[in-house]
Amino acid sequence: MKMTEPVEAQFDAPAAPDSAFATGESSSLHSRNLRISLRQWKMFHAVIDSDGFVGAANKLHVSQSSISHALTKLQEQLGVPLLTLKGRKAQITEEGKVLLARSRDLVRNAAELEELAEHLRQGWGREVRLAVDANFPPDLLMLAMREPCSQPRKPRVSVREASWEGAGQALHENTADLAISARQLPGFVCRELIEVEHVAVAHPDNPLFALKRPLGVDDLASQLQIAIAGTGDDTGGEARHPGRFPRPWTVSTLDWAVGALRHGLGYAWLPRHRVQRWLDGNQVRVLPLRQGATFKTRLYLVQGRAASSDPELVAFADALHACSKRLL
Repeated sequence: MKMTEPVEAQFDAPAAPDSAFATGESSSLHSRNLRISLRQWKMFHAVIDSDGFVGAANKLHVSQSSISHALTKLQEQLGVPLLTLKGRKAQITEEGKVLLARSRDLVRNAAELEELAEHLRQGWGREVRLAVDANFPPDLLMLAMREPCSQPRKPRVSVREASWEGAGQALHENTADLAISARQLPGFVCRELIEVEHVAVAHPDNPLFALKRPLGVDDLASQLQIAIAGTGDDTGGEARHPGRFPRPWTVSTLDWAVGALRHGLGYAWLPRHRVQRWLDGNQVRVLPLRQGATFKTRLYLVQGRAASSDPELVAFADALHACSKRLL
């Protein structure tokens, strides 16, 4: 981390009293006054993220001496070094690395707390963060949101598509509250949510339709299989007929898979509800397989750790689960 102002100005500025972030009681460990302010932690983060005091000062629109003073005071209050000098440069210490990660959580949680309070003032509930499998039916989410008694306040929902691996990572990192996954995730409460029907589809001009007869395994073996990574769709081809298929062409989204099919490339096992509009428009067709024309995969509702104790998250998860049972 480069320092562009004199070292003395960065670390030897006289210390002055700084306001504490909060004073509170710890029921589990100890009772003490909190000495460090969020402002100090934010300045520490800015120095690391901006590669020095000059960048931090520009980012936070304060003077370099203010940054220097805050960091000097922070280290004195903590009693551990956060930065170490090497020549005219400063590098983060091992202690600093540990406190950096934890303090980022502190600042983020404080910001989320203030945001939650503002949304409560406006009549909104807490945000429900969902990581969902690409095969998940969006209509099911809409039904859950319309449940009249599912939440005491209007839910705010953010949704992102994620493979089962991505969903697990999001839950572990607490960037998602609930996940809808093609697999059960160890360490979390999982409930079976819904079964999704998959059909084998291809472009209407695919040579397989020209055979004008029911298709067998050997017929499919002549075609390129397109699979969506991380969704369980690849349980159609090779997994159903081991050793009989060419290696699938793996794409990241259903749109990519449908785009490939519409250009006449191979075939794919896709969820019927997601491709129905292309089936209705005759842009893709279901292959007339002699056996195993369809198969089903399960999707699981996975609760993050907070979702087991937060009443609003519990209510939303229960509404989602109840709606899925009504659709079965």
